Amino acid sequence: MKDYWKTTVIFTFLFSGIAVMYAVMYPTFRETMESLAPSMVKQFAWIPGAEDMSSYVGFLNIEMYQIFWVLFLGMILGFIGASLVSKEIESKTIDLLMSNPVSRKQIIFEKFIGLFPMVLIINIGVILTLVIVTTVINEEINFYYLFLTHLVSIPYFLAILGIGLLISTIINEKMKASVITIAIVIAMFLFESLSQISSDYKSFGLISLKHYYNPYNILKFGNINGTGIIVLLVITIWALIIAMIYFEHKDIKI
Repeated sequence: MKDYWKTTVIFTFLFSGIAVMYAVMYPTFRETMESLAPSMVKQFAWIPGAEDMSSYVGFLNIEMYQIFWVLFLGMILGFIGASLVSKEIESKTIDLLMSNPVSRKQIIFEKFIGLFPMVLIINIGVILTLVIVTTVINEEINFYYLFLTHLVSIPYFLAILGIGLLISTIINEKMKASVITIAIVIAMFLFESLSQISSDYKSFGLISLKHYYNPYNILKFGNINGTGIIVLLVITIWALIIAMIYFEHKDIKI
């Protein structure tokens, strides 16, 4: 946690700033969005909730949550998760780490747990920011639904961290592991987007983490996909278990 406190602060301010930017922009763009929305719905069919882009909630959804939150923050956390072990091996510090009286499984588990505060703090920062800004600009949003949107995002981000950590135990080069994890996050985003465009590709969404976390449905209606949360938690647990088992038997050359 200490290793990543600066990173946590930076990304909390970054995504809080993005939230402020789009929230403040909405009153200015409201009329424009209302006039353009009917003609732009088909172009943005790959984004859930695109038909509601002219409302404050719909605007935040399409401009912030579907792109910056789900994709960009997912890529950032994937990059960080994929460097947890690989950077230790690549920099030759893994021997010092394993010289401590802890098991290899404990090392993996504690590295994963160490990133949980980052996910939590970024979420809290953005929630508080949106509550304050929304109140100041006098727009309407259900703050309870906003809280749920961020609460349910935690299993989504933990699943990405779990996958990144697993890749980090398999691939010894930090940059290669991070690039592969980012590519997986982008690919899953594209698969889900493709499933939104055509019913012929609906099944593609099932292999995407994004399929199990839809910010719009929660932010607008308060609808939580319970099955989706379970799927994300199962993926996280399995990725963590496999990472611990693999690292336990991994032959590390110092």
